[in-house]
Formats: sequence, structure tokens, C-alpha cells
Amino acid sequence: MKKPTLQKNIFFAIFCLIAMSSLAQVSISNGTPTATPKGLVDMQNSTAGIVYPRFALTSTEVEAPVQNPDGSGSLVAGTVVYNTNTTTTGLNDVFPGLYAWNGSKWTTQYIREDSDVAQQSGLGQRIVNSGGYVDVTGLGAGSSFTPKYSGTYRIKANVNFGAGEIVPKSGFATSMATEEGYFRITLGPDSYLIYTHAYSVHNNDIAGGTYFEQFRHDTSLIVYVDLVAGVPFTYRFEIDLFVSDNFVDNGNSGTGRAYVGIGLPCNIEFTYLVE
Repeated sequence: MKKPTLQKNIFFAIFCLIAMSSLAQVSISNGTPTATPKGLVDMQNSTAGIVYPRFALTSTEVEAPVQNPDGSGSLVAGTVVYNTNTTTTGLNDVFPGLYAWNGSKWTTQYIREDSDVAQQSGLGQRIVNSGGYVDVTGLGAGSSFTPKYSGTYRIKANVNFGAGEIVPKSGFATSMATEEGYFRITLGPDSYLIYTHAYSVHNNDIAGGTYFEQFRHDTSLIVYVDLVAGVPFTYRFEIDLFVSDNFVDNGNSGTGRAYVGIGLPCNIEFTYLVE
């Protein structure tokens, strides 16, 4: 009489083990799920994805409006949501995308990339020794960049300069002179002066007298600036030529004028780095 009872107990134990095994791993599919899931939850679909809970976050340091359903008041580190909101306060801003709570703040689960390059319009802009600053074409007054994110951007200004035609000195086989000036790069409220110069040469012994000019002098300026998403950041490139001795018409006209943008245009690069 005890044998059937023992068999029932064995069958019940086997059934429980099978049930526990099937509950340990789950396949979710719109068709026939895989018999052996590849993880605790194995979602299978060839046309659809997972929709995360969507919230309008207000700051990377504020949990709300997300709540812990157990009523404890604190989110568990690893909580993941999709943020639908954009803030532009300049401090702890959020942008649309996946965020995970790390125990103290929301961290992005996507790569933030934002970059832009603006350049001089045309090459070989001629500059006169007029005693004042003039705009570099295409990068002058009214230029601005609007950042996609709030955070630190790397700003690199690249400029180049070349001298015009000199007046050869009588009695010399070779004559050489330099034109000098300052680039003024204005970035937001701050201005930076970059000294520049370039040489020109005349050689009587080459082909009965040959001029050499437009030897490009390259200079760069790199600064790091905190910008606010959606707020235009103004910039301006200017050049002042102030030394043109021994150049045609002292650099004030014709072939004696200096050059800006020789072979390569002056430009400014913006690259987002970090929040």
C-alpha cells in the first residue's frame, strides 16, 4: 500500500524541479520562443523592440518623477528609463535618451557627440596696413555656434598668414622683409591676441630676379569653454596688419598687401567633451 504513495511523491518532486527550471529562464516572443533561453529573460522578435518607461526628467540629480514601487522613497541603482525632456539651465541638464540611476544621479546610456567647423569664405584674402582690425571673411562679426548639449566644449581657432611682394633693395642680390600683425579672436566675452608674421624674398640671381612670397605662417589657439545647450555662442576673427616696411606701397595697396588664408582657410572647431 505504501508503494503508490512513494511513487506519487517522486513524481511530485520531479514536477516541481521541472517547474522551477522553467521559471528560472523565460523566453518572450511574438512567435514560438526558443526552447532554451539565453538568459533570465530572453526576448525574441524580428520586427519590434523594447519600450522603456518614459519620463520627463528635470535634472540629472533629481530622481523624480521616477519612483520606487516598494514605497521606500529611494530608487535602486540600475533603474533605467527613457527621458523625453530637454533642459537648458546650464547645470545638470538632461536630453532625450536612456538614463540609468547610479545611486546618486542619472547617467546617460548613450554617446553624446556634437561638433562643428566653420571656415573662412574664400582663400587669399588681402589685408592692408591701414592701422586697424578688419574681419576675416566668413568668420567676422555676427558669427555664432549653437551647442547641442550643456557642458565643456573644446574650441580650436586655426589661422594662417602670408606676406605680399617686397621692394628689392638696390645693390643687393637678395632682399628679404617681413610683414607682421595680430589676429584677434573673440570667443564670447573674451578676446585673444595671436601674433603673426611672414617673410617675402627677392633674389636677383634667379631668372634675372624672382619674387618669393606667401610663405604661410600657421597658428592655433585652443580654449575650453562651458556652453549651454541651445544658447548661441558668438565668435569673431579679425586681423590687424601693422608692419609692412619695404613692401610695395608699405602694404597699403596692390601686390604689397598681406594674405590671410593661404592654401587652407582659417577656421574654428567646436567639439563637445563632457557634461
